[in-house]
Amino acid sequence: MQVDKSKCIGCQFCARACPYGVRYLNEAERVVEKCTLCEQKTAQGELPECVRQCGGRARFFGDLEQGIETFVGPPDGDGNFRPITDTSKPWTASDVHHLPNAGNNPSFVYILRNRDWKGGDE
Repeated sequence: MQVDKSKCIGCQFCARACPYGVRYLNEAERVVEKCTLCEQKTAQGELPECVRQCGGRARFFGDLEQGIETFVGPPDGDGNFRPITDTSKPWTASDVHHLPNAGNNPSFVYILRNRDWKGGDE
């Protein structure tokens, strides 16, 4: 969900209520904004900057409806996107966790191994 800047009054109630802490006040415009995963770039087939710039190569991006194995990560030295299957150790269904739905239907998935998941799987 995007913020309609023409209607936002900058009260920040939505920012305080956001369970994920991704909303913030744009001081210059006095409106609340949030991460859009660089939708202007992904619409053109590019990766969000957080994925492109991840020095640990730990972030991947893709369409969950097509399956996690289709996700790609930061480009290699030749500028080619790297499939998650080429760079990550194999995972099982029990390693895949979803953010809890707080009314916003999140579509993020985390692959965790040897850790206790504190979120709520759906």
